[in-house]
Amino acid sequence: MLDLVSVQISPPNSVPSVNQPLDLVCLGAPAADPSQQVNQVVWYKDGQKVTLRENMQLLQNNLTIHFDSPLPSDTGFYMCEMYEPTPQQTRVFSLGYLLSFAAWNVSISGPDTVSPGRLCKFTCLTSCTLNVDCTVRWQFRQGFPIGSYFSVHENEFRWTPSIPGTSQNFTCVAENAAVGRSAEATKLVEVIGIPLSGSQGVQKNELPAMIVSLGLLLLFDL
Repeated sequence: MLDLVSVQISPPNSVPSVNQPLDLVCLGAPAADPSQQVNQVVWYKDGQKVTLRENMQLLQNNLTIHFDSPLPSDTGFYMCEMYEPTPQQTRVFSLGYLLSFAAWNVSISGPDTVSPGRLCKFTCLTSCTLNVDCTVRWQFRQGFPIGSYFSVHENEFRWTPSIPGTSQNFTCVAENAAVGRSAEATKLVEVIGIPLSGSQGVQKNELPAMIVSLGLLLLFDL
């Protein structure tokens, strides 16, 4: 039985380039019985069966799509589907490969300066489609943000700082681990001004707040 099927570029780790030949290969674990062979492979692009064009060929019993000269219109999310030669004709779908010739653009929206005690919001903006082409994670490489409130939901985080005269570096990483692609952006935010009324009390109780916040570290990579 096929344990894992994936689509990979060939040669491995090469960077797709317009007008340069490339192959997409449907790779699968061998069947437990060596005498069994996968008898059918179907290719999909963006959820639709691939229609061969003049610059494309199917090779190695359809396990490989060869592009003589890729074009921007060939950009898309490719998957292969294998059928095992069993009476039930078991279908196995692969992990996908995002064929793209453009670098991802990543930026972080939100203020460059913030005030103690005021809730602020930051959003990671990407040119890749969130949860389709890429996923987003936040990194805090110079320390976890100190404040009375902090929350993260996918590409957005909210933070209420509490100590004036400090700064924080936030990094947003967009990635697709399956195809080995990533891009990132970093934003420096300064905490200026004086604490708002009542926020001095927050500072006195900051250690418990930090302990609660540190519980969120399991969600992020430092």
